[in-house]
Amino acid sequence: MDYFLLKQSGTITIPKDPRPKDARPEEPSVRIMQNVTALDSFDYIAQDHLVSDRLKQLLEQYLPEQDWCPCVFVDTKKQEMRTFWSMPDLPYVPQSVTAASNGIPAAVYVDARDFAGKAPGILHVRNGKGAGFLVVHLCVAESILRRGICGLEVVRFA
Repeated sequence: MDYFLLKQSGTITIPKDPRPKDARPEEPSVRIMQNVTALDSFDYIAQDHLVSDRLKQLLEQYLPEQDWCPCVFVDTKKQEMRTFWSMPDLPYVPQSVTAASNGIPAAVYVDARDFAGKAPGILHVRNGKGAGFLVVHLCVAESILRRGICGLEVVRFA
């Protein structure tokens, strides 16, 4: 099957989530930061798997009935804010994930019987050290590219 890894292109420093670790995942996060306009160059922030409104609208088509939690970045001096959304928990686990030597997924295998049934077009996979990665099917990758979503790369598995 044709799956692609989503990677953040470029770098940006964002404040850590101020919520306690035991906070409910559906509770909104508010983060104070200077120059929130720098976030306009990103539709995906890999550090916390945050997506912009534009990317969320697209992903909702492939993840119906999911609960999205807002993450609001606020610049108190300029009185500006930007809203991103935390990726919802994705319960489907691929049949297997092959990792490269650096721990980044190199291949994802979804059982053919699960495809378009249980398996969504978007997968959240973890490597052996617990780091999470977003993987999307070809149809999602094409939609991302057609819409000019910025601040991310769609990398085909070798």
